[in-house]
Amino acid sequence: MENKDTSIRLIIGAAIIIVLTIIAIRKPNDIIAPQPHYVCKEDSLHKVIDSLQTEIFYLEDGFDDKEHRYENVISEYEIGLSYLKDYHPDAYKDFHRIIGMKERYTRELDRENKKRLKSNY
Repeated sequence: MENKDTSIRLIIGAAIIIVLTIIAIRKPNDIIAPQPHYVCKEDSLHKVIDSLQTEIFYLEDGFDDKEHRYENVISEYEIGLSYLKDYHPDAYKDFHRIIGMKERYTRELDRENKKRLKSNY
């Protein structure tokens, strides 16, 4: 029994020695040590550039929507004016009179205008 215990110990000891010599013989370059993750200035600059580009994209997209909305309002205004000019020439004249006198327009002129409009209809 002692022979079996000693032979097992010799085999285990020999295996440990072989493993240690293989580790010692290997080149240090073969073992790659984990490198610490440093955030360099270039990475932070890329993040800033990306965030600015997305911000520019959202701003330009927002301005396009506003531009289309303003164009729609202007086109509706022009259609309304052409309708007044063609079908209600008196209202068209009153509209231009009011626009021309907007700084001098008073409540008395407003009352007179309402009386005149009531008398026509």
